[in-house]
Amino acid sequence: MDALGALWRVLVFPGGLYLIAGSLAITWLDRALVARWQSRRGPPWYQPLADLIKLLAKEDISPRGTHAWMAVALPIASLAATLTAGLYVPVGAAAVGAFQGDLIVVLFLLSVPTLAYFLAGWATPSVYGVLGGNRSLLQYYAYEVPLIVGMAAPAVHAQSWAIADLVAAQQGFHWHALYLPVGLAVAVAGLLGKLKRVPFDIPHAKSEVGAGPLTEYSGRKLGLWKLTVSLQTLVGIHLLVAVYLGGVDGVTALGTYPAYLVKTLLCIAGFSLIQVLYARLRIDQMAEIGWRLLVPLGLVQMLATIWMGRA
Repeated sequence: MDALGALWRVLVFPGGLYLIAGSLAITWLDRALVARWQSRRGPPWYQPLADLIKLLAKEDISPRGTHAWMAVALPIASLAATLTAGLYVPVGAAAVGAFQGDLIVVLFLLSVPTLAYFLAGWATPSVYGVLGGNRSLLQYYAYEVPLIVGMAAPAVHAQSWAIADLVAAQQGFHWHALYLPVGLAVAVAGLLGKLKRVPFDIPHAKSEVGAGPLTEYSGRKLGLWKLTVSLQTLVGIHLLVAVYLGGVDGVTALGTYPAYLVKTLLCIAGFSLIQVLYARLRIDQMAEIGWRLLVPLGLVQMLATIWMGRA
């Protein structure tokens, strides 16, 4: 029975099936909210699933000069890394594969799709793909350090690198968002950069580089890339909720998972609002914000956290 329970948790909930279905759901919610705030009619609820099925069923075409094995391996590796990261983030109660130091592993696994995204551009003969890949790597250097510092501050405050311990330390409305607001802002900015969302959607700026590294991708490979992006969004928001917003704490009348779900929906609504309110930055502006603003703020928050721990 224990083996069946473990298999259920890995494959169904809170594992693979939930992560895929949840990522498609928040993709629809994101598009619907953006459309509503821009006075447009949004897509029907089944549109992300229909788009995914359509791409998986379409003919897979690669232009001459494409590194065939890389073009196939990169989206698979990205999807696998993101799904694995999702298994270590607690959804409602405990995570599937929780252990001491799992926060570090999750941050590492979420970096794999970014590096694969860069290589995806170079795997094709497209100039837009190469430019988009270069932008992706430059942006990675600008946001990754702020994201790590922003996520490390709560770990230092709770004196643990286990996500479950960070959630436990926030019970009773002792949310890290209340004690470490600067760290939260830095982490959110870093997460937006990782997800390549406005105002940090520089690698795939449609008016400049088409679809960026994915310009020459189609069919199943493009479908896997799209699914990976949706999964990254869900896992990133789940991580933010666990590390800064108390996880299941605060809405006890709803139960564990509904409380987590409410916070997740509020986060995606906030990300959608940012997409409506802000315009895309240039890559040099992104680098300047990352190293001249976010990194110093994150380090100040880290030092303040260490000082509070010794006080």
